Amino acid sequence: MSPFLQVLSPDHPLHEHALDHTFPLWNDSLTREHYGQYNRAQLLTPWGSRHLERVGLVSDGALLASAKRYRVRVRIDDRTVDTIGLGAVFTPPARRGRGHAATLIEHIVEAAHREGAEMAMLFSEIAPDYYERLGFSVVPMQQAVVGVRRKPGAPAVLVRSGEPRDFEFIVEMHQQRATGYRFSLEYDAGWLQYTLAKKRMLSGFGPPGGRDVEFFVCEEGTRAVAWVLMQIARRRAEGDSESWSIASCGDRDPSGARIGAMLQALVARTPSARAPVIHAWWPARLDPVQLSLHRRSVTGSILMTRALSDRARIAPPLAADDVFYWHADAF
Repeated sequence: MSPFLQVLSPDHPLHEHALDHTFPLWNDSLTREHYGQYNRAQLLTPWGSRHLERVGLVSDGALLASAKRYRVRVRIDDRTVDTIGLGAVFTPPARRGRGHAATLIEHIVEAAHREGAEMAMLFSEIAPDYYERLGFSVVPMQQAVVGVRRKPGAPAVLVRSGEPRDFEFIVEMHQQRATGYRFSLEYDAGWLQYTLAKKRMLSGFGPPGGRDVEFFVCEEGTRAVAWVLMQIARRRAEGDSESWSIASCGDRDPSGARIGAMLQALVARTPSARAPVIHAWWPARLDPVQLSLHRRSVTGSILMTRALSDRARIAPPLAADDVFYWHADAF
């Protein structure tokens, strides 16, 4: 029987096989039981139930390769295109070298094109050559080590925990800033709820005290005017610095001054502690005066795209300064 594309719903017999194969590589310090719960829970969220599936290349009841399939929208220059995202592409070791991953990707792309998708995108953790042979191109991005300039006391800025009622304002802020770039992911409230839930579930299923998720907004009146979503790896020993990863942030102010003030306020919560080490995928032209940013090219997880229609072709090629993409937006 010729290999075919199969949706692997959580109750499908091959769903657990796919998780068995991918667990050693992408377990994020979870146990096998919690890894399965974490992956199934993503599919059961409101956004995930409509936009996320695990799929496999199947032949004679055997799983040849598997992947996650996401349906999102991407803004390219002045147009928005329906996009199919691919994540966790994996071939079991015993079945490698036979082109199964490439066949799976082509099946996913062809099905998406028939459904109206105009672009495919993925994040490669290997050298991009393999996916370039399948028609994908690298989207250059920047990451940064973020330094926070300390000052006596804490900034006079109102910071509170973020809530679902803030999502509409965050979407508005994100879309407004994204208009200054050629490439970005389009947000909606459902996507924000999913990304926040996903990070909280990863923290909750992980080892106790290992990492936390913090979501804060700066409020003026009753409106959120800036936000920061972070994942924090706690200290392993007394005197160690915490590691903060900024998953996404935004500010109604083009200067990003509120983002800088919020980070100053958050660092000031523990004035006697060593300054945290802060990392982020950080776009160009967002330079709050309170921060020092040491930028370099993103490595380790490289964004790649493939046009499925003329509307999705990117010309001229993107530069890193053209891209507005946060780590929370990765698959």
